[in-house]
This record gives sequence, C-alpha cells and structure tokens, in this order.
Amino acid sequence: MKKISLSFLIITLAVILLAGQAGAVDGYYAGSFLRMGLGARATAMGNAFTAIAEGTLASYYNPAGVPMLKNPQLTLSYRFLSLDRNFNYIGFATGIRPKIDEESGETAINGGIAVSWIHAGVDNIDGRDFAGNHYQDFSNGENSFAFSFGVMPMKSLSIGFTGRVLYNRFPDMGDGNSTISTTALGLDLGVLFRPLEYLSFGAVVKNINAKYDWKTDKLWERDIEKIDRFPMTFRFGVAARYPYPWLLVAADVENSELFGWRFSLGTEAQLMEKIFLRAGINDGAPAFGGGYIFKLLGRETQVQYAFVTKKYNADSEHIFSWVIVL
Repeated sequence: MKKISLSFLIITLAVILLAGQAGAVDGYYAGSFLRMGLGARATAMGNAFTAIAEGTLASYYNPAGVPMLKNPQLTLSYRFLSLDRNFNYIGFATGIRPKIDEESGETAINGGIAVSWIHAGVDNIDGRDFAGNHYQDFSNGENSFAFSFGVMPMKSLSIGFTGRVLYNRFPDMGDGNSTISTTALGLDLGVLFRPLEYLSFGAVVKNINAKYDWKTDKLWERDIEKIDRFPMTFRFGVAARYPYPWLLVAADVENSELFGWRFSLGTEAQLMEKIFLRAGINDGAPAFGGGYIFKLLGRETQVQYAFVTKKYNADSEHIFSWVIVL
C-alpha cells in the first residue's frame, strides 16, 4: 500500500534511420535520474560527450575536462517532462591557472574545479489502499550535489574526479506521515587525451560505490534493510573536428553491469559565427537541437535547446539551457 560525419546532413539522416533500434531502458534500477543526460547541448548530440567534456557539463560527462576550461562558466538547465516530473540543473566551473615566475623556467600544472546540483522529482503520485480507493498523494525527490576537480599533468592529457552526495526523499509516508530518506556517496573518474588540436579521446567510470541503504523502521515495526546499488558504468568516447573545423563529430560506447553495451553518435555544425545546429542518436533514440551565442550585459551568453525523443512510445522531452561565460 505504501510502495509507491562526413557532413551534418549524413549524420542527421543516420539519426532518423537508426531511431527504431532497440536498447536498454534507463528508468530501472537506482540512480536513473543520473542516466538521463544533462544540458541541451550534450543531449542534442545524443550524449556523445565523453571526449568533448567542455564547460560545466564536464563535471557530469567526464570530470577530466574541467581543467581545460579557460573562463568560468555558469549553467542553468531545465527539462520539460510529462507525468508531473521535473528535472533541473545548475552548475559552476572554473579553471585554475597557478601563477609562475617566467624567469625561473618552472612549469605549472593547470587545474579546474566545478560544483553542481541536479534535482529530479515527481509529484501527485496516486496513493490507493487495497480496495483501490484514493487516500493520499505522494511525491519523491532525488538530488545530486557534486564537486569535481581535475589537473593537466601534460598539455594534451587531463585527469579528474567527481564526488557526489546523493539524497533521495519520500515525504509523508507511513502511518505517522514520516519522511523516508536515504543518502549515498558516489565517485566518477575520468581521463581526457587530446593528441591533436582537432582530435580527442575520453574515458570515464561512473557511480563507483554508489548505493542507497533503505530502512523500514519508520514504516513498520519490523526493521528491514534494502540496498539499491547504482549500476557502475564505463564509457569511452572519441571526438574530431576533421576535415572541417566547423563540424564536430563524436561517438561514445558504454558498458554497464546491468545494461550491457550501448552506443551514441552526435554532431554539431557551426553554421555561422554564433549559430549552431546539433543532432545525435543515443542508443537508438534520436535527438536534435541548436544554440545561439550573444552578448548580455557584456558577458558571452549561450541559449541552447534540445528535442529528445524516447523509445517505447514515451513522450518526447524539451530541454533548455542557459550558459553564461563569466
């Protein structure tokens, strides 16, 4: 009762043709909100972002990209979902450039840090008794508070980590309307290698040791413990701007202990100096989007949009992101 490309056109055509391919569903197992992708730019590219890892989104896709950030960035993102669900993100990242004495000939190791908050929730969950009668509406909220740090031991190589504090909360549960909650700690490790200006490789392992430890002492007299483990995921990616510098093409391959192998493909075309078009396919589901860069109060600002389709006839999603270069 209480359970509640060769060219942008070719890749775009590939997105459409491959849209019906089957794959695993992210909605099962703990931490599904961390497998939805993040930000309009990356999701429009099918989440093939492991080897790109630019801006504040590096904290999520590959923390090794954080020290490569030249200017501080602030990103806000909102994802429109059906069924009274909500998904929000705010993140800040900045590079760390140590001062050195040029006369000494010493070299400094560049670094970077990022902090972010991801919130996913659902309201108006219809609670019914064993007779099928409605008696209460429930809600649930999950949060990820993350800190990322990375360094560049070499000009072409960077490494980084993201530590997460995860918090899952069910308010007004049980006979006494108690709040049931649990916390978890998780770790992501990443590496990014750019041997050439137009070519990069990335690898990341996500959700190391992340698990929810649920206890029923606030629901029933009997104390039962339930462990929900986050599936650990390994992801590898490649990205290139060759032979056209205005065209970015990326591909990711992912393997997890529960979902097996999955593939992502994405592209971004810079049509004009300030206008971008994007397309991608994430494990058989296509996505499209774009972005526009302009000045606001003297700051470079990016407005980004993504239209993300879902398999199994699920509702499509709209994602808006606002990036401010500080």
